[in-house]
Parts: sequence; structure tokens; C-alpha cells
Amino acid sequence: MLRVGHCSHPECLALRGGAWRTGVFPALVGLIRHPDAGAFLFDTGYAEHFTRATARLPEKLYRWTTPVTLPDNECLQPQLARHGIAMHEVRGVFASHLHADHIAGLRDLPRAAIWCSDIALRSARAMGRISRLRKATLLDLLPDDFDSRHRSIEALPMRGLPHAWQELGEGHDLLGDGSLYAVPLPGHARGQYGLLLRHENDREFLLAGDATWRIDRDGHASASAWPTRFLADDWRAQGETLSKLQRVLDGIDDSRCVLPSHCADSYARLPQAIRGTP
Repeated sequence: MLRVGHCSHPECLALRGGAWRTGVFPALVGLIRHPDAGAFLFDTGYAEHFTRATARLPEKLYRWTTPVTLPDNECLQPQLARHGIAMHEVRGVFASHLHADHIAGLRDLPRAAIWCSDIALRSARAMGRISRLRKATLLDLLPDDFDSRHRSIEALPMRGLPHAWQELGEGHDLLGDGSLYAVPLPGHARGQYGLLLRHENDREFLLAGDATWRIDRDGHASASAWPTRFLADDWRAQGETLSKLQRVLDGIDDSRCVLPSHCADSYARLPQAIRGTP
């Protein structure tokens, strides 16, 4: 897991019961080395493209609302280089959803196929500029050749998930070999998916996107604060997804892990060998 920048925001406006202090929400990116298919990424985190895409009003409001910090050593290119991977060697990106903090680096990955929800893509393209901004979506972040590289998650075959995850329903078999499952996690954003995988140490990980923004040490997934209701695609579905996720958390043991995309505490609890950012 790589930490590719972070944004800052008052915790009480993001997390139900959050403190009044400013919270730091890292943008976590999964680097997955598949034995046959090569290097994949789960999301991309932030990149300079976000700064350019929010240079003018009204998009500049996005940058003002969630100030972004991207240190040089947390940019995607040098981090991948530390792990022996060039940007053009990334074979695919799984975009959990189309919010800017999850796809800002797509333009820097010229040869990667891009798995994302076709439903989310059609919805974003049908919206007006202001509506897209309210949904934290910036179409300028999509590469010019996006359509030729896009792979629809919904077009992939559906399979039953491993027993411990069945509360979440079925998943789409990303590569056809049962190694990576796209798991529907609706509510926060149109077409949001998590990614379920088994690590080489046999531990299973669900990269959960923004289905929750924080999981505490007791395994409790935090609900979103009421102001985020105006950003959610479907507030009711978001609550249902969180309830299912909590039931999964209540039933799993240390051989399984749910990792939200913005939870600094969850990242810190990972084994050191998996925390890829120094």
C-alpha cells in the first residue's frame, strides 16, 4: 500500500462523532503484482493533474474545500520506482470510483488498462459541470485515450465471494482466475467498487474505497457525518453498505483485513512489509 498525498478537512464534517480538529485523510493506493498479469494499481491517489484541473472556478472550490498536500516523495512515479516499476510498466488500474482523489494519476500511466464502472462513467458524462463538481468528479483527469483503455467492471462475469465476505454478495471476477474480485459497494459514489484479493501470505484484503473513511482498533467502521449527505450518490445505499461492511468486520479474524482508502490508522496497523511508503 502506498500513500499518495493527502487532503485535510475538519473531522466533524466528514466523520459522525468526529472531533473539531482538522483531520488528515491519506490517499492510499494498492500496488498489486499479479504473477501472470503483471503490475496493477488500485486507484492512483493525487497527482499534479488535480492542481491543473482545479485551477479555475468553479472547480477551484474543490481544492479550497479539501486542501491537498502531495510531497515529492509521495508522488506515484518515485514510489513505483522504489519498487522497481516504471510508470509505463503498470498494466492496469482498478478505479474504485471516479472521485478526483482516486483517479488523478491516470494520465501518467500511458499503457494501463483502466477498469471502472461503466454506469459511473455514463452518469458523470451526462451531468453538467456544477453537478459533477458536487459529486467530486473532474472529467479532465481522464486520459485523452480513456475510451480505448476503459474496461467495464459490469461486463465482467459474476462469481460468489469467499465465505467470509458473502455478506457483500457477489463480485466480478476481474482476471477470470478468481484472484481479484470487484465487489459492489454502492452509496458513496455512483458505481463504487472495492477490490478483494488474497496476498501471497494467504491473508485476504478488501480494499474498500470510501465505503467507510475510518476503522478503529475495535473494528468499528465510522459512518459519514451528515454534511456528506449532499455529496453522496445514494445516502440510503451508503448506510446499507456500511451495515454490511460492519457485519463482515464483526465476523472476520486476523487472516482478513478491510482497508479503507483514507484511514491513516488502518494504514499504520498494516505489517511493515505491506506499508510501501517510507
